[in-house]
Amino acid sequence: MKKNRKITGGPHHICVVLAVLFAAGCKQESREIFEGRPGGSIRQPPGSEWEEIDNPGEDGWGTEVLTEKISGQLKKLGALISGEEKKSPEAFAAIAAAAFSCGPLRPENLELVFKEPPLEIRRRRAGAGGPSSRPVYRSPRGLARAIESFSLEWKNRPEVRASFKVYGVTEKNGTIETTQHLAIFARGGEGLVEEHSTWTTRWEKAGEKAEPLLSSIAIDQFEQIRNVNKAPLFTDRTEAVLGSNPSFRRQLQLGLNHWLNRSQDNRFFALLGTPGLALGDVNGDGLDDLYVCQEGGLPNLLFLRNPDGTATDSSAASGANWLDSSRAALLVDLDNDGHQDLAVTVLGALVLAAGNGSGGFKIRASIPTSNDTMSLSAADVDLDGDLDLYVCSHKADDLSQDAGVVSIGAADGFVYHDANNAAANLLLRNDITPTGSWTFTDITVKSGLDVNNRRFSFAAAWEDYDNDGDPDLYVANDFGRNNLYRNDIAPGAEPRFVDVAASEGAEDSASGMSVSWSDYDRDGLMDLYVSNMFSAAGSRVTRQDSFKPRASEQVRKRLQRFARGNTLLRRGGNGFEDVSLNARVNMGRWAWGSSFVDLNGDGWDDLVVANGYITTNDTGDL
Repeated sequence: MKKNRKITGGPHHICVVLAVLFAAGCKQESREIFEGRPGGSIRQPPGSEWEEIDNPGEDGWGTEVLTEKISGQLKKLGALISGEEKKSPEAFAAIAAAAFSCGPLRPENLELVFKEPPLEIRRRRAGAGGPSSRPVYRSPRGLARAIESFSLEWKNRPEVRASFKVYGVTEKNGTIETTQHLAIFARGGEGLVEEHSTWTTRWEKAGEKAEPLLSSIAIDQFEQIRNVNKAPLFTDRTEAVLGSNPSFRRQLQLGLNHWLNRSQDNRFFALLGTPGLALGDVNGDGLDDLYVCQEGGLPNLLFLRNPDGTATDSSAASGANWLDSSRAALLVDLDNDGHQDLAVTVLGALVLAAGNGSGGFKIRASIPTSNDTMSLSAADVDLDGDLDLYVCSHKADDLSQDAGVVSIGAADGFVYHDANNAAANLLLRNDITPTGSWTFTDITVKSGLDVNNRRFSFAAAWEDYDNDGDPDLYVANDFGRNNLYRNDIAPGAEPRFVDVAASEGAEDSASGMSVSWSDYDRDGLMDLYVSNMFSAAGSRVTRQDSFKPRASEQVRKRLQRFARGNTLLRRGGNGFEDVSLNARVNMGRWAWGSSFVDLNGDGWDDLVVANGYITTNDTGDL
């Protein structure tokens, strides 16, 4: 166990600027991209004079035109796999070429890699060789038989979903090859079955206007998860815990759009819904309570937990039901009196309130910050026995009145993959005195933390990664490279931080959203997991020859990295090693946050990743 206390808290958040990445590869590289979809059109903000300008075919992105057509074919195939569409000879003939061939779509002799009730996990046996492509099934009728055999696992289950996501496409000498994930969820019968596989497929062009036809399938990776319980591992208990409170229905359940349309001043209204929350025992009953930040004009909420598992709204009585636009919160003991105090970032300030131990708070200080704060974390960085505070910030103040992606992409000197022109993060030293003066001193520059400090930060986490007795800091950045600040404090001196991310191999750069520390392999060295974005479209586009053809290979690889997904950095004797792909933990989709936690109590830390981005009707993805 580490002796230094460290607490991290902040908002749920997500980056929606991937369009900027795609725009950088277009023929007309000066275009600003606002909202779009492959094969569709880009819609401009209301009042814009621009018309629909995005057409992949006209812009030289033939592979994206192909992807749209192939995705349509795969959607039909998914409907046949799930049973949503009737399996008929005509249906398969419309998808598969006459010369189609494939091997079994579920590899034979799957290896059991995990078994602990209620879960069983099987994977394709290690060392099984290349992709499973032994031709067993031929012609469209063969594809029908392959699908029939493949679907036996969920034949009698009432709820089945199958979806493809194409993340790679190449076209050479008339041959089209795509790589895609297939995710299948089957519920009912004897429990739940979930299968994930990666396919390499080849396609034949069937004419300029006709859909491509599938000519072969090879299975690269395969994983099957069985849950013998009919119920899922986790169930949503939000309403059961909070539903008896009027504020739950009149405020929390109405959604962001409801309040956005009613706000008198929405200049700083975060369109993605970034307010955070904090957990802590504010009334000393041994049960954690919940503090929820809200957008400007809505009162922040404090729910006190009851012994029966429900929670009671105590916002007004607490004195912390502030109406200021709030982003992040921490419940921590700042003055060492044994009571939980409250730190909240509001628009342009960090508000500190002393807790009285019975659920009430009194404001004691307000410290100026940038407007676009994102998260808070705390640790005793100077080893003097009290908690200091670190504030992460995103956009600079001159851009913070616009929550859209336009202002960021249009900023002078903005570089998507290596930005350093955002608001500065702050390190505030705790100088609270025994007489009750609540003073925090900005030591960001003095401590060395102003180096590489304007990279659109989302989250930070403290840990003594080098085992020298003082807390070090990792910062996950949206556009700039991530930071690993090593604390080189000398006995009796002020903390001194050095950014060693590059030299330690920890400089992950991929729209960092959150960071979590753990010795996941139990070797005595702390490892890192950073949640980023997995983007199928980004993976396809950034690997085309026409994407940023004048850029160096290093820059192209940096931009490709932005679409790969989450990062697991394993600490070894010579720094950190990126083991994300071998550990199969990179594909976390659009990951907003992540955390190491031992879910089953076996002593090994597991990973929980919160992901999703709803752009259409709810499909059940989240």
